[in-house]
Amino acid sequence: MTRPHRRTATGNALALSACLLMTLMTFVRPAAGADAGEAGAQASVRFDLPAQPLDAALVVFGEMTGYSVLVSSQLAAGRMAAPVRGEYTPAEALQRLLVGTQLGARFSGSKAFTLLALAGEASAPAPAAAPGEPVAAAPALQAYAAVLQRSLTRALCRLHPDAFGRYRLAFQLWLDERGKVRDVHVLEPSGVAQRDHAVLARLRSLLMDGAPPAGLPQPLTILLTPRPDPGADCAPYLALAGAP
Repeated sequence: MTRPHRRTATGNALALSACLLMTLMTFVRPAAGADAGEAGAQASVRFDLPAQPLDAALVVFGEMTGYSVLVSSQLAAGRMAAPVRGEYTPAEALQRLLVGTQLGARFSGSKAFTLLALAGEASAPAPAAAPGEPVAAAPALQAYAAVLQRSLTRALCRLHPDAFGRYRLAFQLWLDERGKVRDVHVLEPSGVAQRDHAVLARLRSLLMDGAPPAGLPQPLTILLTPRPDPGADCAPYLALAGAP
């Protein structure tokens, strides 16, 4: 079964104003293993997306599909996403969305990707490569996207195991050369001031699992959204709560 979606990003686009956008979203985890996850990634969705600024379109796309994206807003700035109307798998919809942008998608997992400029493609539409078939290489950025997601999910799951994945919160992070947070700023509060204060306090003491790659644009803009199965997202970290 497919569901129609017609979405544009509105005031929440302020979360796109920094150098990086990373939406930390997840998808419904099937009871089976990786094969079922791959099958879920191929399920069709009915899209009804108008042409709109690419950075706004990526937020909508991520919210609809559960895909995670890390993209430099310097790449997205000034680019328009093509309209996507019809029933497509997320990968097919992403390919159509990127037509005319001269950007390609490189997947780091079945539902996680970054956008990269296509070398030597000044006017050609940008294809979205299938997982495992990258358009261009950016290993440092890819690896650090995973570091960010793992570090933040672990910290916030342990902070609020009964709340993580059940609220929406957007914030900016600045990291030092070691990967320690040196500043944090809320862009879109969750609506619960006490929780937001606790999250900020935890983030200010957070050291990521690895140092950021040289030249990583900052600040990093993180958008947390409700997750279909937050208990499953947190379970690995709660089981190892005694680990650093």
